Order: sequence, then structure tokens, then C-alpha cells
Amino acid sequence: MKIIENIFQFLAKVFTQPIFLGGISISLSSIFTILVAFFAVVVGSRYLSNWLRDHLLIRLGFQEGTREAIATIFRYFTITLGFIIIPQAAGLDLSSLAFLAGGLGIGIGFGFQGLAQNFVSGLILVFEQPIRVGDYIELGDLEGTIRKISIRSTIVLTNDGISIIVPNSDLVNNRIINWSYENMNSRIHIPVRVAYGSDPVLVTEAILAAAQKESRILSFPPPQVWLSSFGEDSIKFELLVWIDKPRFRLPIQSSLNFIIHNEFYFKNIRIPVSQRDLWLRNPEDLKSVFESLNFNQSKQNREKSSRINLNKEPLYSPQDLSLRDLLKKVVYFENFSNLEILSLIEKGYRQTYYSEQFIFHEGDPGDAFHIILSGSVEILAEKANKHIRDLYAGDFFGELSLLMGIRRSAGVRAKEKTIVFVVSRNIFQNFLSSYPQLANQIASKLVERKQEFIERKKELGLSDDEDLENNPLVWIRKRMKTLFNI
Repeated sequence: MKIIENIFQFLAKVFTQPIFLGGISISLSSIFTILVAFFAVVVGSRYLSNWLRDHLLIRLGFQEGTREAIATIFRYFTITLGFIIIPQAAGLDLSSLAFLAGGLGIGIGFGFQGLAQNFVSGLILVFEQPIRVGDYIELGDLEGTIRKISIRSTIVLTNDGISIIVPNSDLVNNRIINWSYENMNSRIHIPVRVAYGSDPVLVTEAILAAAQKESRILSFPPPQVWLSSFGEDSIKFELLVWIDKPRFRLPIQSSLNFIIHNEFYFKNIRIPVSQRDLWLRNPEDLKSVFESLNFNQSKQNREKSSRINLNKEPLYSPQDLSLRDLLKKVVYFENFSNLEILSLIEKGYRQTYYSEQFIFHEGDPGDAFHIILSGSVEILAEKANKHIRDLYAGDFFGELSLLMGIRRSAGVRAKEKTIVFVVSRNIFQNFLSSYPQLANQIASKLVERKQEFIERKKELGLSDDEDLENNPLVWIRKRMKTLFNI
């Protein structure tokens, strides 16, 4: 027992024996206590920063990138504060280590320049926040979503699901495309080439029709088609569309290319291929070869086969699908030039409905204005199960809910195969401003529906509006000027 007691006394003396280091007296027990305290500070700061990021800041409504930045700053601030307080609490005089720390700092600085640069860059990313967690960035050949920003490096998750660790200095010193900075909306450009001889209006219609079929494209700002240049063997167009999911930029481009190709196929629009001329130095030497192969007969067979293919009717003819021809049949647009028709096509899109198919129901949100290009529709009071009227090619509907800011007052159903030209609510103001003659026609037509306006007065608080009852045309024009500045 005496031996064991002596061993414990010796170990206690070893742990408590002061060690003099650079003028500082410290023992092994103090070192152990400081290390445990440092470990507790690191673990505790990580736990608190995670709780701050995943609970408190979410309740306060902060965005993901801001939450991550605040949590990172809090963690490193807590750790730094702990590393300053703990040694002083253990009785260490840090001022005596200043000279030693300065000497070590010079040596470490030369050896860890890259690490120090990444550390400073990490502080810049955390405080300035040029990029945030959740942002979609493009850095050289690298594209992906920011998953984590630490003090030394940043983790980027690519579209292939690969996590790439990027040094922070690369993100600070190089040019970065941040697709998510301030606004997720971004515009993408789709180049399109067609053969010379193609109708530019028909090409524009086909490209815009393709854009309308891709659901991930924003309706506002609307898609645009530019004729960018005339190439050696093709006319070069460019489709410009807006998206709010930059991560899916490449899949959306691929989808649009497929849809455009399909539209060109059904409209008989040719995509050019590069051509090369072949010159024969001695063509007479090949005469005997062609004669032996009965070239003339083969040529006739090919021409016959070509005629058969050309005479075969396509599934849809260009005449059936031409939005330009349909719009020119409407009295408002019959005198429009091709350039005016082109501008008109960019403001809306064509939609086809079949017999008994509802275009919208009573009570639906008023989100679009419709012009009938072919076919006919019936207006129904669905709740009262009452037929109101029929509309035909050249008529329009859907303007009531847009002018009064209410839901659809009636349902509209196609009586036969019907093609309508649709202008969304966001573009309706620009549409009427561009075509004031149509605004006048709308105002005149709405006078015939005076009673329907009167029935809706209470919904807008217009019970004392005498103009609506005595002079509805004046009221409608005032309403257009108030809403659309027309």
C-alpha cells in the first residue's frame, strides 16, 4: 500500500509541478484542463451554431445563405473568444508569449501562405456574401450548387451529384457567374439556324410555339425571337426565354431543342446542313461506268420515289398551323404587315381546344385574354346552368375579369375544334397599348354587357358609380386608363 501511495504522490507531483516556458509557469494539469476546455468550446460552438442555423434563424425567416453565414460567423467568433479567455482564466500571461508568437508567426506565415490566403478569403465570403449556400454558380468549367462555405474551402455540388471542394481563394480571385445572386430569374439564349428561303414569320411562330410548350419557362417576361444574323448557308435566329431554376438551364435548353425540331418537322421548315462542291477533273472517264450501272434508269426510279414522298401529305399542313394566316382573318389584324404580325405573335400564343372542352370555369382566376381565331365557343353561367351566348371567329372573351380584377364571372366551353389566341394578364396592358384600335373595339363590345358590369359593382365597391349605369362606355374607358394607362 505504501508503494501505491508513493506512486500516486509522484504522479500528482508530476502533474502539478510548474514548468517554465518563456517566462510562463504552467503545469501538466493546467495544460490538460485548458485542452479539455478548448475541446468543450469547439464542440459547444458547433452545437450552438447548428441550433442557431437550423431552428432560431428559420423561425425568424432568414434565407438559407444568410443563415449559414450568421452561423459560421458565430461559431468562429465563439472559438476565438474561447481561445483568448481560457488561457487567461488558467492564469497564463499571454503578453510574455508575444515575442515567441511573433517569431513563430513569421515562420508559419511562409510555410502556410496558401492556408492563410484561403482563411482570409473565407472571411471575405462569409462577411461580404458574394455567394451564399444554395446559390447556383459557374466557375470556369465547374457548375453547381453551393452546399457549404467553411473558413478554408467551399463545397460545390455539381449537376452530376459530385461534391467538389474548392479553395476559397479561387472563389475570391476568379470571375464567378452567380445565377442566383439577388434574383433567381435568368435569361437563356437558344441559337436556331434555318435554311434560306424559309418564311421568317413562320419560323418565329414555330419557335415561340415551342417555347410555350416548355412548362419551366416563365410567361413573363415573355419569350422573344431575334433574327441575329445571315450566315453563309443559313439564317440565324435566337430564342430568348426566362427561367427561375438556373440549375435546370441545360435540361431546359435540351428540351427546347427537341420541341423546336419537332415544330420544324411538322411545318416543313428545313434545318440547313453544310454543303461541299465536288469537282471531277476527268468526268468523261466515268461515262462508261455510269452506263454500265444503268444510271439513267436509277435516276428515274429515284425521282419517282422522291415524287411519291413529296406528294405524301404531312400529318399537319403549314396552312393549318400558320398562326399568321389565322390572325389575318381577324378583322382587327387583317391589314397588318408581316412585321406587325410578327410583333403580335410575340405577345401571345395559340391554344387549341376540342368540342365540349372547357377553356376556363366560372370562378377561375382571370389570368388571360382570348381572341377566337377559328371555331366557336359558348358562354355559360355554370352555377345557374344557363346558356348566355355563343362567340365565333373574331370575337374575344376574358376581358371582364381583367378589367374589374375579379374571378371569371362565367365559364367558356368550346363547341367544336377551336383555336384561340391567348394573351396573359401580365402582357395585356402592353398588348392594348400596342393596338389601341382593339382597345376601342373591346370598349364598344363591353357596352353590350352593361348589365353584367352592374351586377359586379358590389364586388368592387362601385355602388355609387353613376357613370357605369348612365354611360358605360365612359366608365370602361376610365377603367382602362386607370389600370392600363390607355
